[in-house]
Amino acid sequence: MRGWLFHVDTVVPLVRVQHIDVTRGPLEKMFGVATLVVHTAGTHNSIVTLPGLKPERAAEIRDIIREHVRTDFA
Repeated sequence: MRGWLFHVDTVVPLVRVQHIDVTRGPLEKMFGVATLVVHTAGTHNSIVTLPGLKPERAAEIRDIIREHVRTDFA
């Protein structure tokens, strides 16, 4: 189990963010949670996941990251 026994901190610079997804599989829907998935440039740790979020919170974080990515390139 990740997160309960082991803790991993991953920091992704905004300039490396390629796209962001909010996913909800059948079990996540059943438990009312979602996973935020950040796809980055590069090969090592190119997919960063943040599971167990409320769907509204996952969408909120996605939108915040999206706004920061837009302003960095504007």
